[in-house]
Amino acid sequence: MLASRRSRAVLGLVAVGLAAAACSSSKTNSKGSSQLTQSLSREQLAAAAAKEGSLTWYTTFAADDVASMTKAFNKVYPQVSVKTLRLSADKIPARVSTEQRGGKYNADVISGNSSYVAQLIQTGALQPYSPPDAAPLPAGLDMPTGYDTYTYVTTTALAYNPTVLRQDGLPIPHTLQDLTKPVYKGKFSIDPGAVNIYDSTVKSIGADAAKKLFTDLGNNDPRFVESHTEAVTDVEAGEPPVAATAYGYKAASEKRKSPRNIDFVNPNPLPTGVDLLDIAKNAPHPNAARLFVDWLSSQAGQQSVVDITNHTSLRSDVDNDKTVWNPATWPPVYSNPNLPSATFNEYLADMKQALHAP
Repeated sequence: MLASRRSRAVLGLVAVGLAAAACSSSKTNSKGSSQLTQSLSREQLAAAAAKEGSLTWYTTFAADDVASMTKAFNKVYPQVSVKTLRLSADKIPARVSTEQRGGKYNADVISGNSSYVAQLIQTGALQPYSPPDAAPLPAGLDMPTGYDTYTYVTTTALAYNPTVLRQDGLPIPHTLQDLTKPVYKGKFSIDPGAVNIYDSTVKSIGADAAKKLFTDLGNNDPRFVESHTEAVTDVEAGEPPVAATAYGYKAASEKRKSPRNIDFVNPNPLPTGVDLLDIAKNAPHPNAARLFVDWLSSQAGQQSVVDITNHTSLRSDVDNDKTVWNPATWPPVYSNPNLPSATFNEYLADMKQALHAP
């Protein structure tokens, strides 16, 4: 069931050719796609956004964090309400594509794991926009101009339950390779749809070695989870006591609450993925969408992301959680934020086959 849901989310994407909506902050090019302009001052944009009054944000932010993030935005811009729809990353492409094929343009702003948001970029469901104060992506990460804004980066750590490991006499794992050892047989979970970590592993050790590593993991009877968040929750409960695909920010947050039940190790190099931030094609509230993206990518917005969610920002003027992000200690190896659909599907199939995932 997990495999079929993820496959439908990716393979169901089709190109969308839609006429642009006319508005004061957009223009239409010869191909009919909406291009956002940057001709308004910050004050003019805020006034135009206030006139629109609201925006709709499709996001993968945790449910508990969404309200706090919108509250932080409204402290600065109280006249623009933010309606949110929280979806898992693999559900966003199918949702947006289905709506747009039916002539519905509900979303203004879309943010989520780049592996899935890139599918919408490639099918024309988003429109380019470059916030004036956004920090650039790290060197080597290639994105089309106007689609390179991000909300945060996520790191994939090994999470474990210290109490259960101690009770079972198990050592603390430090690498994915450790989890291929007989002592961990049936004692760890993995998300078989986490294409970002597979891509990062391919970059680290090569395609053949990555396929062998995941095959060895699959032969060690992992338990399958549908998300990195579920992996952390299961580890806290001790079933299983180790997670191969846990987000570092989430493990660190939970460790502060319950250090007896969860701890984590950052692999070296550190698998890292980018969560992108874009404006939907024919966004019904283009000025409010621009204002929100401007704020969320700014220093103030990024510091709010870190303070509220413990996610990681790439801005040099933001204070991150040093237990999660310290490139000098754990050099990041980034998954491709614009992975072509064919490569995505190939990696997804290879990963599930290697892990013996359903």
